[in-house]
Amino acid sequence: MKAKDVQYFKELLLKQRSEILNKTDSIKGEAPIESTGQGDEGDLAVSELTLSITLRLQERQTHLLQKIDRALGKIEEGSFGLCEQCEEALAINRLKARPVATLCIACKEEQESREKVFA
Repeated sequence: MKAKDVQYFKELLLKQRSEILNKTDSIKGEAPIESTGQGDEGDLAVSELTLSITLRLQERQTHLLQKIDRALGKIEEGSFGLCEQCEEALAINRLKARPVATLCIACKEEQESREKVFA
């Protein structure tokens, strides 16, 4: 991969990382995540649903942040853009769509078909 491409993806990943951290900070500052236990059944259901969605979003953001940090680490060690399974170069278009990708299309399809068998 060309140095300018690596720099592009590094900047993209750092931008995504910053956005996630800023969103996390704003969510924490908006309202405490707790159920008040007040109101009728409908209010309690909405409160619980909101809490569940908020926690799930935070979990997903944390997971994505870990993937971003891993990709940034790969950039530093010089292995960014290589499939972890077959060690072939990932397509630039794949990385543009999903810069945290670790598998090429063929290996990812193979992994997903194995998951379907064991699911």
